[in-house]
Amino acid sequence: MSAAALGWAAAALLIGAVPTARLLLSTVTVRGGSMTPTLRHGDVLLVLRRRRARPGRIVVVQRPDRHTGWSGPADPSGAAGWYVKRVVAVAGDPVPSWVAGDRPGRVPPGMLVLRGDHPRSEDSKQWGMCPADRMYGVVLLRLRTGGEPAAA
Repeated sequence: MSAAALGWAAAALLIGAVPTARLLLSTVTVRGGSMTPTLRHGDVLLVLRRRRARPGRIVVVQRPDRHTGWSGPADPSGAAGWYVKRVVAVAGDPVPSWVAGDRPGRVPPGMLVLRGDHPRSEDSKQWGMCPADRMYGVVLLRLRTGGEPAAA
């Protein structure tokens, strides 16, 4: 294959990859201080959608409803907003004693235990376990650092 043909093939591959990348990758801007000191208000994160959560990873999940928590209906539009939290436990892991609500011995299938890095974070301490289908994606990296730390 000639260099010109190889260049055109590479360009075509790249053009075809861009729409796929947009389906799988997105950016999220941190609002608030629930993940300080790890993340700050204004940090911009690269998020990989449709990936399984593992303990220790930071994820973006649908914000729980103020009245029903995560037990209410899902909001596929994302209009309710998003939380950025750390996964503490996944299906089959022991449920930490600080999790709100019914606490079986192990995290049930399809559920996540989440916690913010800041002690005053709203997370599974207040809302209980989060359905895994409420997860938008897993944070891959911080693209840009925001400003000063915000209150939790």
